[in-house]
Amino acid sequence: MATTRRKMLVGTAISGTTLLAGCSGMFGGNPDVVVFNRTDNELTADVTLVDADGEELVSENVTIEPDGAFEHDDVLSSGTHTLSVDVESGPSGEREFDVEDDDSLQARVDQDNIEFDKL
Repeated sequence: MATTRRKMLVGTAISGTTLLAGCSGMFGGNPDVVVFNRTDNELTADVTLVDADGEELVSENVTIEPDGAFEHDDVLSSGTHTLSVDVESGPSGEREFDVEDDDSLQARVDQDNIEFDKL
């Protein structure tokens, strides 16, 4: 019985690691900015990240495949930042964040709305 339980635990650990593999770099940590496409269609969006001084740290027009993501790294520092996502023929939104070291800002685009989070 211990062998069956051990196999189950190892399988669960491997599955969890596989699921998280695309969410972090090789040496750990999340990208600074991630925009997820949670729709069944390819989407085009303007992604903008602005710091408290109004400096644009990210300003890109991106195309994201269904269930795909846009990632940008090495742009955040401690302080206030505003992340904006404007989907062509779709939803738009923005959110202000108080950022600390090692934070990741994320936006999840669904068919009708955009949800923002800080990790």
